Amino acid sequence: MIIPHDQLSEDAINNLIDEYCMRDWGINETEEPLESRRSQVTQALKSGQLVVLYSEYNQSASLTQADLL
Repeated sequence: MIIPHDQLSEDAINNLIDEYCMRDWGINETEEPLESRRSQVTQALKSGQLVVLYSEYNQSASLTQADLL
């Protein structure tokens, strides 16, 4: 189930953004600062390139690329 990102609390969306940054870029795989990565992910959410996907089976939410759905 896709959840509109603007319906989540600021803390919840920030945690999802941080998790996405670490999962997709790793901790040491890039020289790019985390704040810059957060900004890119936030823009991707706003533009619809990324969406918040909730898994009822796992009872968890994560960010995923919209074109993969």
